Amino acid sequence: MIIRVDQTGAVRVDGHTVFTDFHVEAPGGFSVPDLAAMMGEGTRPDGDHLWIAESAVRHWLAGLTDDDWDESFSGMVSYARSKGWTDEAGTHLKAHVDYPD
Repeated sequence: MIIRVDQTGAVRVDGHTVFTDFHVEAPGGFSVPDLAAMMGEGTRPDGDHLWIAESAVRHWLAGLTDDDWDESFSGMVSYARSKGWTDEAGTHLKAHVDYPD
């Protein structure tokens, strides 16, 4: 699952059925705090990473998912928790940021 942020700050989720990858891609020139502010939805910066709310991912994909997706995404979140890739509350997933440009 790749969360893409464009120059305008619009968020798009690509590969939403790929549960073995979770990161953000953004154009160069945006700092991690800038990206967090543009993405909204409770996204928080943390060094070179972003904390992205599970609910934000669900919001960005509203109308594009089904019960099978929900079960798979919940499994991905559980796996992330087991690896320490969620915040203390367990509501946000840690994502690294790539700048492919």
